[in-house]
Amino acid sequence: MDLHIINDTKNWIFDFDGTLIDSAPSVKLCYEKVTKNIAPQRIDIVKKLQIGPTLAETAKEILGIEFLHKHEDFVSQFKYEYDQILLSQTNAYKGVNEMLNELKSRGNKIAIATNKRKGPTLKIIEHLDWGDYFSWIACVNPESKSIKNKSELVRSILTNEIDFQKSFFVGDTLNDALCAKENKLKFIKASYGYSEKKGWGDFTIYQDILNPINILDI
Repeated sequence: MDLHIINDTKNWIFDFDGTLIDSAPSVKLCYEKVTKNIAPQRIDIVKKLQIGPTLAETAKEILGIEFLHKHEDFVSQFKYEYDQILLSQTNAYKGVNEMLNELKSRGNKIAIATNKRKGPTLKIIEHLDWGDYFSWIACVNPESKSIKNKSELVRSILTNEIDFQKSFFVGDTLNDALCAKENKLKFIKASYGYSEKKGWGDFTIYQDILNPINILDI
């Protein structure tokens, strides 16, 4: 019996932004453009943004109470700018292609759980030629009444795909760590992403990785 093959059979749920793709430059550029159009007085807020929350949540943070009445217009403009103009500027982190290819060759199942909208998520996956890697792609739908956050999104994967119930969850933010904790998954912290500097003491980190390729050693 080949023990190496047995040890290589693992399943993975990945966050998307800040874990598989470096979307911060394009996302922040888009937020800057829209904010300058709609609420230029709030442009300093954009410079301090944490990439990861949903578009709706981030729009509220940027606009504040003063400009909250422009929320719908903000979201609409962001979708246009990001989907039509800035999408092609999103790149994978170095080593992700090699990592995904190796996991697939080992027979591992791979899923994505992201706050990103489904449309741009699928476009990026197609752009990067990743269509064959993922057996499940779950995106938070702002119009959904049953799934309101990423933790519930991950739970939907575990409910529909029994093979992921003992998987690793790989992410870069405190929210990702919370998702793993609430769903009783082992959390791997992608420290190369957009992770916050404080607040990690409340979570158990199975392993801290500095490069996507480090996944292959787990």
